[in-house]
Amino acid sequence: MSSKSKQSTARTKDKWRDKIWYQILAPDYFDNKDIGNTPAGNPDLLIGRTVQPTLYDLTGDFDRIHVKLKFKILEVTGTQAKTVFYGHEWSSDYLRGLVRRGTSRIDWIGPILTKDDYLMRISVIVFTNTRSKTSQEHAIRKGIEKIIRKHAKKHTFDELVTKVILGDLAGDVHDEVRQIMPIRECEIRKSKVLKGPEEVKTRRARLRRGTAAEKEA
Repeated sequence: MSSKSKQSTARTKDKWRDKIWYQILAPDYFDNKDIGNTPAGNPDLLIGRTVQPTLYDLTGDFDRIHVKLKFKILEVTGTQAKTVFYGHEWSSDYLRGLVRRGTSRIDWIGPILTKDDYLMRISVIVFTNTRSKTSQEHAIRKGIEKIIRKHAKKHTFDELVTKVILGDLAGDVHDEVRQIMPIRECEIRKSKVLKGPEEVKTRRARLRRGTAAEKEA
């Protein structure tokens, strides 16, 4: 081995030796469960990094292994990295397995604002027992939107996230839309945090200034 190669190998080993391993924790509303470990030479480099466990990793329920979660590291204290929920998504393979002949798939996607001003995008999927009519699909989407926005208005971000991930919100949507026609599956298949409270407040202020300027003009 050449002297340059030896020096390069030595530098690489030194870099790894200097790194510290950090324990990544889920947020309080998921009981601060351990969701991984990662090395870093500087804790500041961890801020903003994402980790993607499954719901099985948090609950131990193998039936929920198809639910992929995303958390973003928010702060580091000692050797523990604390995270915030950033979104979730069902695996495409699992969704394909829910498709049946002679039935319909109905999707609803929309932005919602929580009680404490978190802007999220929620995607709901419904599978019917029989082929649906256009009027039924329209009514189901209206029913989904009604329940989703009702919960968003009265719940904080933390509360809504737990309802989304643990299935309580999907259960309420199911109870609403099954009055329209028989439903086989109703799930919140995807969510994403679009803006935090500060960004939402800034956007509101910008819109108010724009409206005031238009009135003056």
